[in-house]
Amino acid sequence: MPRVVKEYDERYNEFLDVAQRLFYQKGYEQTSVQEIIQEMGVAKGLFYYYFSSKTDLLDAIIHRMMLQGIAVLQPLVEDTTMDALTKLSRFFDRTQSWKLANKALMLELTRVMYRDDNILLRTKFSATATPYIVPLLAAIVRQGVEERVFNVEHPDESAEILIELSQAMASAVANFLLNPRPEEAEFCVWMAGIKRRVRSYERSIERILGAASNSICLITDDQLHEWFTE
Repeated sequence: MPRVVKEYDERYNEFLDVAQRLFYQKGYEQTSVQEIIQEMGVAKGLFYYYFSSKTDLLDAIIHRMMLQGIAVLQPLVEDTTMDALTKLSRFFDRTQSWKLANKALMLELTRVMYRDDNILLRTKFSATATPYIVPLLAAIVRQGVEERVFNVEHPDESAEILIELSQAMASAVANFLLNPRPEEAEFCVWMAGIKRRVRSYERSIERILGAASNSICLITDDQLHEWFTE
């Protein structure tokens, strides 16, 4: 029996791996179930043994990615030795550090995800991420309220707004990344504009949380420069 379970899990994850790669390469709408099973060399019936539809497969891919992210962030949230402001800063810092450690891959995925034919995939990913991440951030917000560094009445709703703002900031940075980089003479002015945009999001989050000015950082100047330098 254990051997059968292992084979099931391996085949299930193979479907996710192949489909995820094809979705990124071709777009979700342009990838058919037939192309996925041809890539894997399996019968069509096997696909429907694991998934009821292509949408069901997409949900499984996003679910797996969210679980991987939570596995990294959960220990941080549960750390009883760390204050709330430090947790919030490290929450975003760990996310950026992981992305920068995989910079080449992340840049390619950004180009693919922001294609017009992947708008469904991008929207679905953002919508699905929220219920996974909000409880983690809400726990930090509640701790901050107890420590009197945050002043909010509704931690869960505030955490959801925080996620929406951080996603909006990520989209703004992605748009800069996808546009041609200016000439060297204009680069400093261009980067200053990006920093102002990012800091505006940070100041907005501080106001929502009732936090002190300049107490929250979503992405450091060094991390921003690393995204925009070769």
